[in-house]
Amino acid sequence: MSHREGRVPAFLVVALPLVLLLTGCSTPDTEAEAEAEETASHIPVFWVEREVRVRTLDRMFTEGDSHEVIANTGPTREVLFDAGVVHEEGDGYAVELDKDTWDTSLNLNRIDGALGGTMRQNEVTWCGEAVEAEEFVEDYMDEFAGTLDSHEAYEESVVDYVDCGTGRL
Repeated sequence: MSHREGRVPAFLVVALPLVLLLTGCSTPDTEAEAEAEETASHIPVFWVEREVRVRTLDRMFTEGDSHEVIANTGPTREVLFDAGVVHEEGDGYAVELDKDTWDTSLNLNRIDGALGGTMRQNEVTWCGEAVEAEEFVEDYMDEFAGTLDSHEAYEESVVDYVDCGTGRL
């Protein structure tokens, strides 16, 4: 029988308290903090990007000629119509902002691709100098992706940004 049997190795005596200390320091103090961390980490970047693109497209229709915006979109516009993202309204087009009504059986990746194509083919003209809409979206994403802790906070921030604000609330 070895003289080491029954004894705890020295590295465990030192490492275990350190691990427990570090683990204890990284846990949230309250349930509200834990929920905020969980919520923030579960807002997908694609959701945020989709929100900026949809709100930007909606503003494009308001600011300019929706027929021209749709014409610039090219063949991917059919995906936007088929999914219910865009529909005819009066003598032009409108964006459906309630994403729960969209037909996502087409696959959100296709919808996101069509929205991205629309942004690359159109410009944001209402906030000063004209800029490609996709650049406008990317500027928002560079600044805010992963920084807000709820869908509602992103919606408010995006609306402010699309209305030529800073996006900071």
